[in-house]
Order: sequence, then structure tokens, then C-alpha cells
Amino acid sequence: MARATLKSRLLIGSLLVLPIVLMIAGAALDRAYRHSLEASEQVRLERYFYLLFSLAELSSNPTGARLQLPGTLIEPDLEQNTSGIAAFVYNTQGSLVWRSNSSQLLSPAPSFADFSPQWRPGQMHFQRSKIGNEHYFFAQFDTLWEDEHSATHPFRFALLHDTKSFQLALVAYRTQLWQGLGLVALVLLATQILLTGWALAPLARLAQSLGLMRSGVSQTLIGNYPHEIQQVIDRLNEVLMRETQLRSRYRNRVNDLAHSLKTPLAVLKATSDREDYQQHINEQVERMEKVVRYQLQKAVSEHAGSGTQIPLRHTLERLTESLKKIYRDKGLSINLDVPENIAFVGDEEDLMELAGNLLDNACKYGKGTVTVTARLNQQLLTMQVDDNGPGIAATARSSSLERGQRLDTAMPGQGIGLAVCADIACNYGGKLTIDHSPLGGARFELALPGAVIV
Repeated sequence: MARATLKSRLLIGSLLVLPIVLMIAGAALDRAYRHSLEASEQVRLERYFYLLFSLAELSSNPTGARLQLPGTLIEPDLEQNTSGIAAFVYNTQGSLVWRSNSSQLLSPAPSFADFSPQWRPGQMHFQRSKIGNEHYFFAQFDTLWEDEHSATHPFRFALLHDTKSFQLALVAYRTQLWQGLGLVALVLLATQILLTGWALAPLARLAQSLGLMRSGVSQTLIGNYPHEIQQVIDRLNEVLMRETQLRSRYRNRVNDLAHSLKTPLAVLKATSDREDYQQHINEQVERMEKVVRYQLQKAVSEHAGSGTQIPLRHTLERLTESLKKIYRDKGLSINLDVPENIAFVGDEEDLMELAGNLLDNACKYGKGTVTVTARLNQQLLTMQVDDNGPGIAATARSSSLERGQRLDTAMPGQGIGLAVCADIACNYGGKLTIDHSPLGGARFELALPGAVIV
């Protein structure tokens, strides 16, 4: 089952929410307009009441008081039968004492009981009711009239107005209202579609960038994105960079492991015809086990070693014996000018890698003479390895410290030995440099801080 896209989800959500919001808004506007029409109706009817009050006169005779109004009124709505407005006057006994000419079509006329039974002089009462099947607005105004003898006589003025004009206005408003809201809904929906496409465009660019990464065109996610997405992109790029570094580290460590095992294997091969071959096998197997453990540890962490004090000359002597067996056909002369009391502070395998690669390089490319000089000056160990080989041109010295750079492709090797030395030296805060040797070949100078005198 296909999953809904973000765009479709937003549009479906809008289609569900938008009608509800518009219906609530429409209902609120309709109610407000209806109340406004009713308020306007009350004001209109109240105006008619005051017109009738101004025209009415109270006359008294021996039989009682009588309220008189003109037979013809100046207000057309109270004269025309088709106006929909009718006026009535009742006494407190409920008898009709006067009616407007516009009420002649109302037969029978509304009775006193059709209005509110409560007597409230000086207040207008407004309600909505029916006469037969017709709906009307009912309004009443109870009054007290005083004659010349200061006697008061109550009368109820009443008005009826049919709701036809009210309903026509309300229907016209509702038609315009819902048409307008429908148009608003269409505009909002179209706007939502455009805004959704615009807002989700960065995700489409992100998908394209991921496609470039998958095809190998790019190593990281590229492009400019909105702030919220850019934060995610930056974190993802950091993770990708970290993952790339880890893969590079593991690949380098595998290469370093292969390079480190080369020397013990070469020693085994060189001593295969000796009587103490089994002893050499045990020594070199133990050496290879240490190398494997060391490289596995370095694959996990790039930090400098354990801080153990390792005698420098003793380590160089062990390496010298192994290299003489490997390169016995060259008749090597390896001279060690290294004081007995200098100790390297770090991991023994780091020192074996550093010194072993530099000595192996000198033995491989030299013509039989190698000199190792070491000095300690204020805890800075300086070790120089000189050979009498062809040397390294000044223009190639920097690139020769990079992985995979081999200056002599005719000789066997992987081109990573010097790069390994440079990496280890850097981890200890030191450095490896290449110069011209007084012996005529190359000089590899290693500077490492933290060495001690023992």
C-alpha cells in the first residue's frame, strides 16, 4: 500500500478542516446579520409607536375616557394594505379601540391575548409569532394617559409587521455569504496548493542531492535550504563526514596492518633455512599478534599511546637484527648512534612502526649503509635515519609522505610506510621531515616531544 505524500496529507487536511472553519464562520456571520436585521426592525417599529403617540388625543365624557387617532395617517405604511405593517390600540379590557387602514386585510384582527399578558407601561416588548400560517413581528407599547381630572387611563399600542421583507433580505444575504465563502474556499485551496508546493520544494532538492550522493557525484548533501531543514542537513553532513573518516581510517588500518606484517613475514622467509627456524617462527608470530592487536586498537581510536617508557636503543637493535636477516644479500651496515638512556614515551607498537618503517625504507633504497642518530633536548626526541641511496628530490619530498605515493615503482611496496610514520608522529604532536643526507642519500628526521632520560 503506497504511503501518502506530505503534499497530499496537507491537502487532505485542508479539505477536511477548511469546510468546518468556513461553516463556523458562515454560521457566526449569519447569526450576526440576523440579529442586526431584528435590531433594525425594532428601531423601525419604535419609530411608528412614537408617531402614533404624537397623533393620539385623550377625550373624556360622562361615560368615560376615549383615545382618538386620525382616520387617515400621514405615514404611507400605515395606510396601504400591501405594506405589511398594521397598528392597533387596545384598552385594558382587551377591546380594540382603533386600527390603522393598513390592517383591513387582517381578518380577524389580532386579539389582546395574542400579545404579552404582562402590563409594562413605558416599555416596548418585541417578539416573533404567527397568525395562522404567517409569521409576524409583534411589538407592543403599554401607555398611561392622564385626563384633565388627573385620572390615568391605560392603553396598549400594538404593531404587526410580516417577515417577508426580513426573510427576503436574509435569503439574499445568505446567498451572497455562501457564494463568497465558497469563493474564499477555492482561493484558499489554490493558495494552499501553491504554498505547499513552494514549502516542500526544498525536500525535492534534498532528494535530488541524495541521488547525487548515491551515484557518487557528491560526498555530502549540497544546496541551500530553509533554516529548519539546513540544521538537519548540517547534522547529516557531519554524520556523513564522520562515517567517511571512519571508513578511511579502517581502510588505512587494513593497509597499515598488511604493511606491518610484511616485515615479520620477510624475516620468516629469510630465516627458513636456519636450524633455529622454529624459534624465529615463534618470535615473528608473537610479533604479528602484537601488530594485529595494535592495528585493531588504532582502527577504533586515533589517540596517542599508553605513555609507557620504551628504551629507544633496545628497540632499534631488535629492528636492526630483523632487517639484516631480510636484506642479508646487501651486506647491510647499520650504525646506531643512540644513547642507552633515552626512552620513548608512548606505545611500543607506535615506536616499532615509526622506527621500523624508516629503517626498512633506508635499507630498501640505500646501498648498504644506514646510520641512525638520536638525541634528546628538553624532552624533544630527534632521530635521524640516513642512507647512501639515490635520495629523494626536493620537489618530491612532501608528496612522498602521502599514502600511496611511491617514488620507485620498480621496487616492491605499497607506498604507505612513510605516510604511516607521518600519521603517528602527528598523533604524538611531532613531525617527520625529509632532507638530503651527508651519506649521499635521504635523511628522515623524526621529532617527537615527551621523551625522557632513564
